[in-house]
Amino acid sequence: MNVKSELLAKAESLVTGPRANAYGSSAINHLRIADLWNVWIANRAVPGPISAYDAAMMMALVKFARCQHQPATDSHTDIAGYAAVAEDIYQTLIDIEKEDDNGGKEEPTMEDG
Repeated sequence: MNVKSELLAKAESLVTGPRANAYGSSAINHLRIADLWNVWIANRAVPGPISAYDAAMMMALVKFARCQHQPATDSHTDIAGYAAVAEDIYQTLIDIEKEDDNGGKEEPTMEDG
């Protein structure tokens, strides 16, 4: 078996086995993700391109969507991890703005992300 076939076989065993059982229907799971992402994007304070902060928060929403099917400690841990990543990105934005002394702003805006 070549590398591509091995990768595809492994992927097939995951999406038709343990992950299918853990996350339920792919269509329903991805519909939940799309719904959560659409709400996030529609309600951002600053419109425009998706920022690094948005990406981290939206990845957490993937885990929330999975928990709507079946809560799991692994997903809860991942949510906490994405929250930590989002905070790191947010703090980095604050540090950059302080260095730039951009009009004395204390908090970054999401369009800077």
